[in-house]
Amino acid sequence: MKLIWVTFVLLFLGSGRQEQTVEVYRVEKDGVVELHARNKNIYPVTIELDAELNNMSSSKRLPLSDVINGRSEKLIAILSPVRENEKWEFKSSYKYYMGSIFAKHNDSYEYRLPFHVGDTHKVTQGYHGSFSHVGRINYSLDFDLDEGTEVFAARSGVVVEVVENFNSGGGSEDYMHKANYITILHNDGTLADYSHLKLNGAIVAVGQRVRVGTLIGYSGATGYATGPHLHFNVKKANNDGGFITLPVKFRTGEGVEMLQQGKSYKAI
Repeated sequence: MKLIWVTFVLLFLGSGRQEQTVEVYRVEKDGVVELHARNKNIYPVTIELDAELNNMSSSKRLPLSDVINGRSEKLIAILSPVRENEKWEFKSSYKYYMGSIFAKHNDSYEYRLPFHVGDTHKVTQGYHGSFSHVGRINYSLDFDLDEGTEVFAARSGVVVEVVENFNSGGGSEDYMHKANYITILHNDGTLADYSHLKLNGAIVAVGQRVRVGTLIGYSGATGYATGPHLHFNVKKANNDGGFITLPVKFRTGEGVEMLQQGKSYKAI
């Protein structure tokens, strides 16, 4: 059997932040073409791959979605010629994004309030808050924390993103992507964001494992913020490349509860 390799085109469609950190490569073996994905990021990514096949079939239905764990490789599809002794070709493209679309939040988990034990702070904007907690970030919480207030991990996990180089903020959407933040990956595949930190306000590093209650940084007013506070949300990857936020419950001085806008809560 003679196979003729005609063409292979791989179009990179990843986001700017993740540029060249995920790649798909081919391995020709035993008359078939294996497509492998390599993820160089510390966090899992969801990859979406499609291909135009000429005289070839795929072991997976196309387009396909798969999850590649952090800093790992995975065989995602095998392409095989259909008719022997005829030329075959394929053109493929892929995109990828942070997190696993298959993550399932542990709804029984009781989060720790992200400020000092014994302190009490108000939720200035809660779930479905009309100022900015709309759309995909509807399940977000803003805590009234002064600039430089200690911020603690609400749940154990691995630090997967740290941004701390911004030094300004305001109520204009021009500041939307200028917030300092820390993102922590939980063991159920969900992630937590701690946002609007002060300049150089993170004291953890990417790859660091933190336990619940670990001091991770200091609050501020960077990014889209009208004043100092801490924005907190838990999220998971969505199947179109974005995120959706998730409602979570906290341990407070009054018991375990979903937090309400306008109310104050004591960390225990």
